Amino acid sequence: MEADHSSEASEASYSTHYCSVAEAMKLTAHPFDGNKRKLREFIENVDIAFELVHPIKHEILLKFVKTKITGDARSKFIVRDLTHTWELGRGILEENYAIR
Repeated sequence: MEADHSSEASEASYSTHYCSVAEAMKLTAHPFDGNKRKLREFIENVDIAFELVHPIKHEILLKFVKTKITGDARSKFIVRDLTHTWELGRGILEENYAIR
């Protein structure tokens, strides 16, 4: 009896399918400028972008994400030297701009 490898192969290809950084950045079409009403949308879009990009490319993606943070938010984001991961950067944005 022959083993059925087709389902295993399709699962393996599905689990290793990622988007390019350029494709993922389309999710963050609008920059975040410190508008508290737009923070949740921005964070959710960036979270999805990180899920879609292979972990090896997360450092590059983070550099692109940082360019989408503008104005006062950029100043507060960059002044803190703890933005080498998205999780840390997200925390800084939430600390400064989350609606409480």
